Amino acid sequence: MSDRIAIVGYDVCLPAGRERAEIDSFLASGKSAVVDVSRSELLAAGVPESEFTRDDYVARSARAEWTPRTARHLGDVSAHELAVTDPQHLLFLDCCAGALRDAGMSPDSVRGRDIGVVGGIGMGLYAGHSLDSHFTTRIQRDAALRDQLAFPEVLIGNSSDHCVGRVSHRLGLTGPSVNVQTACSTALAAVDHAVLLLRSGRTDTILAGAAALYFPDRRGYRWQRGGILSPTGVCRAFDAAADGTVGGSGGGVVVLRRYNDAVADGDVIHGVIEGIHSGSDGGQRASYAAPAFDGQVRVIRGAMADAGVGPDDFAYVEGHGTGTPVGDLVELGALHEVFGSRRTHLPVGSVKPTLGHLDTAAGVASLVNVLLGIKRGWIPPTANFTELGPDARDWTAQPSTGPTVFPSGTSLAGISGFGASGTSVHLVLSAERDPDDPGATAGDGVSAGTVVAAAATASAVPAAPPAHEDQRLSPAGDNTGILPAREEIAGVLIRLLRERGDFAHLSDEQVMEVGILDFGIDSVDVVAITNVFEARWKVSLEVLDLFAADTVAAIVDLVEQELGE
Repeated sequence: MSDRIAIVGYDVCLPAGRERAEIDSFLASGKSAVVDVSRSELLAAGVPESEFTRDDYVARSARAEWTPRTARHLGDVSAHELAVTDPQHLLFLDCCAGALRDAGMSPDSVRGRDIGVVGGIGMGLYAGHSLDSHFTTRIQRDAALRDQLAFPEVLIGNSSDHCVGRVSHRLGLTGPSVNVQTACSTALAAVDHAVLLLRSGRTDTILAGAAALYFPDRRGYRWQRGGILSPTGVCRAFDAAADGTVGGSGGGVVVLRRYNDAVADGDVIHGVIEGIHSGSDGGQRASYAAPAFDGQVRVIRGAMADAGVGPDDFAYVEGHGTGTPVGDLVELGALHEVFGSRRTHLPVGSVKPTLGHLDTAAGVASLVNVLLGIKRGWIPPTANFTELGPDARDWTAQPSTGPTVFPSGTSLAGISGFGASGTSVHLVLSAERDPDDPGATAGDGVSAGTVVAAAATASAVPAAPPAHEDQRLSPAGDNTGILPAREEIAGVLIRLLRERGDFAHLSDEQVMEVGILDFGIDSVDVVAITNVFEARWKVSLEVLDLFAADTVAAIVDLVEQELGE
């Protein structure tokens, strides 16, 4: 069994865009997606003026133009679930479905297959002192929505534990389903875990990645002396003037298979993971969140040993490169320690000045930057870089002010992801050509049949319905003692059920004759329904009674009986 792992599909949503060609063009342009956030945007996002007018508030960020309403692959997710669920879960799900389609796998073809999912979602690194989340900014402040929710569905929709499980459930995937959270190295740690599972033979296909979004989605941050965030709002990775990083949002997922399996099945191969290694810094750090020289050296050497390559085999290393003076200096020093025997300087760069630091999804941005660079044949210089500081000018690792060209043939690139958790990851990536077109690079080799099939599959998925405010039910403002008509009870119940189950093909009259179990909803949904009836009409219903009812009409009978007592 070959230890090489092929990337056979991927889907991302980055501050540079969603379409691969759009992202490629933006990365090649040398521009930065880190921009000012206007006063009107901050106010619209609910950031108090007293907050963003502070001297230490930096109104700068990079954001992905993505919302659940603009998602491509959430057509079967109900409006209620869209409202309750952390958008980071939904972005991860959207990218998983998109990555499978990019790999030529339709939803019908993967359901029931032993495909794994490994990933994680944002840790709120750039949320500010309030640690805002979807729960605090949306659900907690919406009384009408809160009153119709059961606690378990809030937990499931807003806890990182359930992000990966949601994907496996939605897509019907029966392989390993593992949540990974290692702070900034989460995405690459997910890839590392996926590689271990593939090499063990546990499964033959795995989705791996991460997603991280701001809450609110248009905001800046409070700068704090000694922290990692830049007081100027500009990330200058590896530069003598570096003063910190700037946040970004986005996410992405790759589809991984064993190389031999991918070749045998004729998969388009975008890149090959030749080696990968992860490890903990242990106690060899000045403080818990400080960078560790020894830990970085260990994982880089471990990945090179796993790939069976040496220092002179690399054309480029995509560094973690956050733009923090200490972090960058430690990283360049570790690279110098590993690659010091090279005959030439080692070109090093970072995509964070271009896209921002994407929190747990940072490794996705780094991986895509290298995949597109290998396909393009060159990597643009690191944005905002002018010159190295004096301590690093004689070291082997040297950021360049010009593009780094990949030599013809198979070129190796290293990619580093270092987490504040102490988990560090490094992987070695190579180019791969499409087996059907030896003259083309992997990204150019997608067959027309695959594109048509994927497009047909995508077009067959309806757009997700918008979760308008007037679609949600709120409890009555008072209880006047006037009993609701049967039609009103039925209307409330039907709407609640439609929000949680896909019964758009049935009329209201037909829904009344269907049993609640036929809606495919679970006990959490039923608890939420009983909460609505309790709040609206002071009617106490037992969950088991609702499940036992033969039809929706029978449930309406139960409500009427309770009201009449």
